[in-house]
Amino acid sequence: MEMKENDLKVFTELIKGSRRSDRELAKAAKVSQPTVTRIRTKLERQGFIREYTLIPDLMKMGYELVAFTFLSFGEDRPEHIQQAREWVKKQPCIIFTNDGEGMEMNSIMISIHKDYTSYTTLITQLKRDWQPNLRTVQTFLVSLERSDLTIKQFSFRSLLANES
Repeated sequence: MEMKENDLKVFTELIKGSRRSDRELAKAAKVSQPTVTRIRTKLERQGFIREYTLIPDLMKMGYELVAFTFLSFGEDRPEHIQQAREWVKKQPCIIFTNDGEGMEMNSIMISIHKDYTSYTTLITQLKRDWQPNLRTVQTFLVSLERSDLTIKQFSFRSLLANES
């Protein structure tokens, strides 16, 4: 779906900061306040905006690790998908899961952890609950304590053409 020029202006301003009032957004996008309100409602209805949220500082929240876990499962049956949805709902540390392909894997799970013990507890439970259908588990751990090595912070601003 392609956006009209004013829609894109408002959408871009929302990405930069959705906490701003419609008046502030209108000024930044150079459109009227009623236009911002109408466009915001339309973008929500069309699914361009799924939710308004923030990007927290995970370290300040007490998290030390982000785990990118790549998984290889056997048979892909409909009941497995429903079981997986239920299992993931019970794991508050998991922030994203999906199927995919690459590295001889067919799923990814991204989770955040207060410490290494939290991570190993999740992986142990995963292996226990999903055997024998779980074939392979490989994880790439990111230490949030090494912020001096962070080249680019997680943000959606990079989606904007003129932002750096």
